[in-house]
Amino acid sequence: MKKINVSFLFIALLAAFGLQAQAVSLVMPEKTVDPGQTFSIDIQASDFDDIASMQFTIFWNPSIIQFQSVGNLNANMPDFSTNDVNFNVSNAPNGKLRVSWYWFDPTTNTAVTLADNSTLFSLNFKAVGGQGTNSMLEIADDTTVDPPFTVEVANYDQIVPVAIDNGKVTISGVNASKESITEDFILFQNNPNPFSEITYISFNLTIGSDAHLTIYDSNGKVVMQENKFFPAGLSRIPVQRDMLNSAGSYLYTLKTERATATRQLIMQ
Repeated sequence: MKKINVSFLFIALLAAFGLQAQAVSLVMPEKTVDPGQTFSIDIQASDFDDIASMQFTIFWNPSIIQFQSVGNLNANMPDFSTNDVNFNVSNAPNGKLRVSWYWFDPTTNTAVTLADNSTLFSLNFKAVGGQGTNSMLEIADDTTVDPPFTVEVANYDQIVPVAIDNGKVTISGVNASKESITEDFILFQNNPNPFSEITYISFNLTIGSDAHLTIYDSNGKVVMQENKFFPAGLSRIPVQRDMLNSAGSYLYTLKTERATATRQLIMQ
């Protein structure tokens, strides 16, 4: 019986399935918008090196954010346009958009390379949900069709791994002014906002009193509390990154015996 070179076979399989290829990253942001606002979401890519094709489906909650249009297509991607071939928008009213693209130069055996954090295209939405609601933005397989429309990125001769960082849109319910004024205190917008490592929540009490400062995550869970007597005048509370769960949108509330005010902070 003929012997099989196992090492050679293993290497061939690795090459065939592209297991050693650098993963392409597809990223969508977290964003907070006002009720009724029209806004754009950029779909960005990194390690997009010599890529000849891509396909994936984007999902969202249409009762929270309503699809408007596709735009801002990357000019360095030939044969990429807003036509039905590249963007199947037939199910966009139901919160689903299919994306597909292919281009390859057979004379040079090259495809498309983009700088890291390049925007592939943008989706335009309108915020139609109620205050405080949110919608995930997800790149995923569409398993409702046969065969499934899977997430797939490829060079001209092999499939490339894909790393996906999904996003979220939150409909703000917080006054956009720089302060919230009540009969007992002024609650200021945290500064800086958004922040990465540390921010400060400031408030000015009319008279010294017991006050309760609480920070909630997007699910309404308490992630930080400070309850004590504060003197009259300005108080400044530091909030560090490790005090919160993860990047995203949070609400902070200051409450005294007679007044309550809420504002929003965003950690990047």
